[in-house]
Amino acid sequence: MKKGTITAVAFLTTLTLLLASCAGEGDSERSQSASDLDSAPDFEVTTIDGEIISLEQSLADGKPVVVYFMASWCSTCARNWPVISEVYPEYEDQLTFVAVSIDPTDSEDVIRQLSADRDFKFPATEGKPQLMLDFGVTGQATTVGVDRDGNIVFKKPGQAISASEYRDLFTGLLN
Repeated sequence: MKKGTITAVAFLTTLTLLLASCAGEGDSERSQSASDLDSAPDFEVTTIDGEIISLEQSLADGKPVVVYFMASWCSTCARNWPVISEVYPEYEDQLTFVAVSIDPTDSEDVIRQLSADRDFKFPATEGKPQLMLDFGVTGQATTVGVDRDGNIVFKKPGQAISASEYRDLFTGLLN
């Protein structure tokens, strides 16, 4: 295959994934139960503030991990950002949190501007659609919790989550 064809195929595949995730934004799939735990994929990302966040390091530090899959244009995500900004500072010393864009066009500059405009109080990183696939996530506005043993204990897909629900999720990971 020619380089241009490969690039076009990669772009169309990513576009298809993004469109499919938009269609499911309002879906209310159930959370994963403790009886069907999956190991979380190892990952390492660099936030817009230059912080390196990795599953391996967080687990070595004895901290559970929360990954929030988002996109700059996601309306449900926009409802969750202020809630995460309210709740995350209460838990930042006890768990690792990172918001990861699923959109490859959400560059570091785009996420940096979004973070400034929306006053994010949590770490965020540019578009990393492969990480979404690695976690088995099908759309944006999905919150994934990984326990201290590296197991995915919940996936809350495509929904707005209240502050009390986030507190319950975060506290559940810590207990």
